[in-house]
Amino acid sequence: MEEFVAEKVDWSRAPADTPVCEEKSIYLRDIVQAILDGYDTKETVMENLSLEENDGVSDDVQAILDIFVPVINSWRFGGGCGMGCEGCSGSCGG
Repeated sequence: MEEFVAEKVDWSRAPADTPVCEEKSIYLRDIVQAILDGYDTKETVMENLSLEENDGVSDDVQAILDIFVPVINSWRFGGGCGMGCEGCSGSCGG
């Protein structure tokens, strides 16, 4: 009997319509929107989207948070090019 092994998603490169929980029609865009709405922990995101531990998506939700929360906080609270060029990769041409 062949065992099914779920392939890990690279959430940093996944399209917005990538399913996180197909049974509840929750997509990557829903998790990102929850982060934008101020839910920045696994527990608060899962509660906000009516996800439960037994849905089997808690590791994916945490992986998405690990990627998107720092980026969104950087936009929200400053950082990036607004903080000067020290340590910058030079992508802005400045």
